[in-house]
Amino acid sequence: MKKITYILLALLVCAMFIGTGSAFTYTNGATIDPSGSLSPGEAVTASMTISLPKDSISTSGSLKLTTALRDSTHWTVYVYKGTVVNNQTSSDSLITTFTSTSFAYTISGFVLDYDQPVTLYIALSGLVPDSLKGQSITVLKIDQDSGSATASGYSTYSSPAQKVYNPDDFSGMLAETQEQITSLESRVATYTSYGVDVSSVVTNLESAKTSLAAAKSAGTADISVASKKLEAATTSLTAAEKALSLAGLTAIKANTDAVDLIITELYGKGWDTEAKLLGITNQGVKNTYDVAAISYNTGGSPNVDETLKASEQALADGTAYQESASASPLAAVGSVLPIVIVIVVSVLVVVGAIIFIRRRRGGWDELG
Repeated sequence: MKKITYILLALLVCAMFIGTGSAFTYTNGATIDPSGSLSPGEAVTASMTISLPKDSISTSGSLKLTTALRDSTHWTVYVYKGTVVNNQTSSDSLITTFTSTSFAYTISGFVLDYDQPVTLYIALSGLVPDSLKGQSITVLKIDQDSGSATASGYSTYSSPAQKVYNPDDFSGMLAETQEQITSLESRVATYTSYGVDVSSVVTNLESAKTSLAAAKSAGTADISVASKKLEAATTSLTAAEKALSLAGLTAIKANTDAVDLIITELYGKGWDTEAKLLGITNQGVKNTYDVAAISYNTGGSPNVDETLKASEQALADGTAYQESASASPLAAVGSVLPIVIVIVVSVLVVVGAIIFIRRRRGGWDELG
């Protein structure tokens, strides 16, 4: 009886896995050309290879392919034996080919339900509709409905979103980029006046200006080229901002370190009040620097203009105190100055008292 029970349990476990299977799989995502931002009317191609394990789709299931390329759309789907395609044009491994000109193409599971795993090579071409300008689109999307309660049910894949340029926005984007360049040039001039090394910033800034000029030259007549040049200008500006942050942070650190040395020197010369005031200011600069440094190290490009300005002022004030302290005739006395003053005053008081007493007595004797 126990033996029969074990057999029935084994059969039940096997039955639970009959017809099961995973969804489609892939090693790499879709290859899109062009892969970046797109222009209205631009021709785009896409391709992707997926694998359908045995029993991963039933005759009642489906594979739905969709695209935002709704002009001149053309799909070609090659179905190969096995899970690895060594040669896509090999006649001995190619099972069948499907084609469609619809932007939404559904392949029935009836023609994909094989008694072995198969590999699908999906090729797509089409034009970007003018109606999608200014929007983000998905060039290739795959949805699989297994059509079976025991299989993985439903799975999907979408290629990365891609923006479609809008020629109507181009003039505004040009103006905005030019404004950013002008602003950055002004900031670079200020940093240069502080003696900060901005060579890396200038290199990226010049690159941005060159790309902007090329974008203006192409104009909306060739919006694809113009927009890509504008993107290049933006990329260079981003790099310039990052370089300016680093240059500023480096200068601030050098300034605060120099001020710390001045503070130590001032304390040594008895200029405690000035040293304390300078220390408070320098600590405030350090605190702001620490926050900005964390932002930079985590990928940000913090604007440190005001912190740099404050550090430059602190260094100027410290240098002025340092020069005054060094020029003072009492500088050598340093921290013992208060003691010397007390002693001198005490002596003067004692001498004054003696003189006063002597005069009251009518004069000095021979011993003084």
